Amino acid sequence: MRMPSFLLKSCMTSLLILTICICFFQSTKAHANYFTDFYNGLEQFSELPSEIKELKNSYEQSRSELNEAKERVQTYAEQNIQLMEQNRQLTETVQLLKQAETSRQNRANQIKSVVIWAIALAVGYFILTRTIRFVMRRSNKW
Repeated sequence: MRMPSFLLKSCMTSLLILTICICFFQSTKAHANYFTDFYNGLEQFSELPSEIKELKNSYEQSRSELNEAKERVQTYAEQNIQLMEQNRQLTETVQLLKQAETSRQNRANQIKSVVIWAIALAVGYFILTRTIRFVMRRSNKW
């Protein structure tokens, strides 16, 4: 089915009017105002020294914080070196104490073994002399 021609013409006309209205009533319009642009540029240029001063202040503050952080790191490094030295000294002391304990235990074991051998020899001598006397008495009786 085809549309009637008057209906087609009226639709085309309304579409054309709608397109023209959209083009004329757009909200974004270009302004070519040289003086306003120049004034805005001067205003922004005049604000630059205060921004530069703020940036310098921020830079100086950051620099001082960085120096403080470096000093803290250096202090921590020195403390770390001192702690490492103390740790080394403590390790040496522990090793010396272990060696002293080991030598004390070895000496105690030697003393124990000498005492045991002395007692064993004394008991052996006593038994040997008694045995010899017993044997000699028996041999004299026969």
